[in-house]
This record gives sequence, C-alpha cells and structure tokens, in this order.
Amino acid sequence: MAASYCYNRRMAFTNFETKEINCKILYLGPSGAGKSSNLRAIFNQTSPEVKAGLLELSEDGVGQSVFFEFLPVSLGFIRNYHLKLHLYTIPSQTLYETVRSVIMKGVDGFVFVADSAPEKLASNVEELQLVRKILSEEGLVHSDMPSVIQYNKRDMPGAVPVEVLRSELNPSRHVDFEASAKHGMGVLESLQEISAQVIRRLAG
Repeated sequence: MAASYCYNRRMAFTNFETKEINCKILYLGPSGAGKSSNLRAIFNQTSPEVKAGLLELSEDGVGQSVFFEFLPVSLGFIRNYHLKLHLYTIPSQTLYETVRSVIMKGVDGFVFVADSAPEKLASNVEELQLVRKILSEEGLVHSDMPSVIQYNKRDMPGAVPVEVLRSELNPSRHVDFEASAKHGMGVLESLQEISAQVIRRLAG
C-alpha cells in the first residue's frame, strides 16, 4: 500500500502511516555568518536520542558550506505523532539560487543568522531582503512565519551594537537572540524558540 502523506501550512509534512510530522526549518543568512556553526553546535550539544546525524555536502577549503547541510532533530510526540525538525543551511552564493529556491519550498520556519562584523552589515540587509523575496515567490509572508533573528559572533571585537542590528534587520521586533555559535552561546535558545513557534502553529 502506498504511504499516505499530507502537507499544508498548519500541519507541515505529515506521514499518516508512520505517524510522523516533519517540519522544515531553514538557517539563512549571508555567507560566513555562522549557519553551519549553528548546526554543528546543535549536533554537539544535543543527545543521541534527539539528533539523528549531521549530513554535510560539499565544503570549500575555508570551511564554508557551498551546497547544503541537513540535521534531523526529534522533538518527541504531539497528539501521538512523532514531531521531527529538519534543519537545513542554504548557501548564499548566486550560483546556488535555484538550489535554495527548491530547498525553501515547504518551509515551516527559519532562523536568520546575522553576522555582527561591521563590514557585513550591508550583506545582512541584502540577504534578508532576498529571503523575503524568495518567500514571497513561494506565496509566503515573511512576517507571518515562525522566525527568529540571531545576531551571531557577539564575541567578536568591534561587533556592531545590537541596537543597530535590530534597527536594520528587526524593526518589527520579532524574537531575537545574541549568539556566538562558535562557542555554542545562543544556539539552543534560538532552536528552542523556533521550535516553540512551529509547535504553536501546528497546535493552533
């Protein structure tokens, strides 16, 4: 018998035969902002029962993701269904815009990882604008989606003040966190918040 599936904006991707609800969470942001570091920190800080393994595809010589990374995370059960988060990072390079568009299909929420380096402020703004554009092309409204803004690399000397980053990237005051993914700070807090938002949306 063929498996029975369902997808909609409130139920995510549901397999009724295996009783699984699979939610797609994307880690977005400019190149080098720390998207990959977030997934690695999650992988290192969570138990084997929660994480299922980190899949990393195609890295360049300086440790930057040039294709995508994938980490499945178990959140337990909701209404007798096993709730799983599928965490993805997506490259920022123009060459992979088609790949990014494909992976963004069916997204349930996202964490935007901003780089606190002063020279990356414009890149943060441009990348967030691109995220909104692609979401709009998928028929989604950025402000209506579960989302978290993460200000990464707060341990960096000369980091842009959080007030400036909020003014440029988060004027509507969505939930945000300061982070240093390299040292694991703010990573699980960002994941817990986006998870809670997605669960509320499923249960609503």
